[in-house]
Amino acid sequence: MRRPKTVLGCCQWPRCAAAKRDERGDAIVVWCLLLAVMLLPLGGLSTDLWHGIAVQRQLEAAAEDAAAAGASGIDTAVYRSTGCILLDPARAVALAQQNLFAQAGLGPLSSTSVTVSPDGTAVTVSLSEDVHLTLLGWVEGNRGMVVAATATSQARGSLGQKEGC
Repeated sequence: MRRPKTVLGCCQWPRCAAAKRDERGDAIVVWCLLLAVMLLPLGGLSTDLWHGIAVQRQLEAAAEDAAAAGASGIDTAVYRSTGCILLDPARAVALAQQNLFAQAGLGPLSSTSVTVSPDGTAVTVSLSEDVHLTLLGWVEGNRGMVVAATATSQARGSLGQKEGC
């Protein structure tokens, strides 16, 4: 039987060359699988972070709208008697909460806070929501991400009127 020629320890028979190509193909498959496993958390991170950013923008818009609605709850008795533009705390809170409940597309909020400043010139709305993680939920477990937004609006009158007192 004739021995195959070797070049640097590598046989030149067609079967040996095919075996080398097959091993190289197996290594590429393993490498691609490992790469996919490593990129899955990166895809989950980007998907979940963009979802969190979208929810935060939605909460910010809702809080700003509710604060503006609450800032329209001016105490008319004080305004008529003194000309000062101050908020009626109960009315301002009620208007802000009505605005929040009327907004469509808001997810279930984990906390809502509507407060009127002690001097009665501003209303502050704070909202927070728990965002469910999709792909990162496999890595992090069933923990969510808390997203919060706060907005403040001042009570204002027409041009030339004094604010507060």
